[in-house]
Amino acid sequence: MRSNVFSSIILSLGIISSSFLLGKSFENYQNFGRYINVKGLDEKIVKSNFSTWNLSFTSANNDLKKIYFEISASQKKIIQFLKAQGFDEKEIEIQTISVTDNRAQAYSNINVNTPRYSANSGITLSTNKVDLVSLVAQKTGELVESGVVINNSYIRYAYTDLNSIKPEMLTRATANAKEAAATFAENSNSSVGKIRKATQGVFTITSVDGYDSHGDEGSILKKVRVVTSVEFFIN
Repeated sequence: MRSNVFSSIILSLGIISSSFLLGKSFENYQNFGRYINVKGLDEKIVKSNFSTWNLSFTSANNDLKKIYFEISASQKKIIQFLKAQGFDEKEIEIQTISVTDNRAQAYSNINVNTPRYSANSGITLSTNKVDLVSLVAQKTGELVESGVVINNSYIRYAYTDLNSIKPEMLTRATANAKEAAATFAENSNSSVGKIRKATQGVFTITSVDGYDSHGDEGSILKKVRVVTSVEFFIN
């Protein structure tokens, strides 16, 4: 008789323990399933730290030797000009010369007074002296006055130090996402828990206003933007 009573007590305790554990498991499952996915944004204005300046020029003549002489003279004038403004020779690169025989063009209908040959070349400046580039670009009239026929002057600015600001931007973007989650939780009488999952998102670099005449490359100041996707547990 005692053995039966003892067995019943053990069975009852087992059922109670199982029910308790099952209830806790269900509670944990419910808590695990309660989460919210929010977006976090951060933006930062930075200054470009690298620039390339392409200066292309032309020459036209009936004599090929004179064309090469004129192109060579223009190259030397531009290099001297850039070095005089404070740029290093190692930052300057000479582009190849391209010559066109205007009369040999299949569909050309040129004036008889048009020189037979035309040539194009250029100089590319690659430097981290972005402020100096912006300043010197306003003085290209001096090159024209010296006889250089510039047909294009194009400057590209770039920000290349993204890795140095990524951590702080991701931290702020995550904090921004948590603020959004907290607002949702407050409205639903809940609280924000730990992060369940987070996706970094893509960093984009554009001009500050999102557009300029040369596209995003023509602006010294850049806007770096990142949007993160974060899932928070809701308690």
